[in-house]
Amino acid sequence: MKALLVIDLQNGVCNEDGRIYNYDSLIQGVNERIKAYRKTADPIIFVQHNDAELVRNTVTWELVPELDVLPTDFFVQKTHPNAFFNTELQSILENLNVQEIEICGAQTEYCVDTTIKVAHDRHYQLSMHRGLVATNDNEFMTAEETGKFFEGIWNHTFLRLFS
Repeated sequence: MKALLVIDLQNGVCNEDGRIYNYDSLIQGVNERIKAYRKTADPIIFVQHNDAELVRNTVTWELVPELDVLPTDFFVQKTHPNAFFNTELQSILENLNVQEIEICGAQTEYCVDTTIKVAHDRHYQLSMHRGLVATNDNEFMTAEETGKFFEGIWNHTFLRLFS
C-alpha cells in the first residue's frame, strides 16, 4: 500500500513572514495529490510541527485552510524535523501496511529533507511530485533555487521525482 505524507503545511510555516514560495501552486498541487489518493482510498497523513512558535491548538499550528483535510485522515504531531522521531508515524505506516510513501510539504531543507532521508533509511519506496515542496528564501539561495537543489539531490538517490 502507498500513503501520501503532507508535511507541515501549517499557517505558521506557510504564512509566517509573508507567504511561503509558490504557495498557491503548492496548495493546488497538494490538493490534486490528495484527490488522487482519495480516489484509490489510500491513506493521507498530515504531519504538524509543534514548538514554541507552533503551539498546538493555536492558529499558527493549524493546517492551512485551503488544504482538503477530512477527519478520517491521519494526523501526526512532531517536535523535531524528523517526522518519525518520537511520533506514531512508524506505527501508523506499519498498521496500514504501507511500503510506498509520496512526500510533499514544507520546509524543503528542514523537515522535508530530514523525513525523506529517515524514511529512505527505513526502506520505504519514496516518490514526490516535482514542485510540491516549498520554503522561504535564505541567505544562500532563493526558495526556488533551494527546491531545485534538493530535488536534484533526492531524485534517483532517495526518491523518484515525477511530474
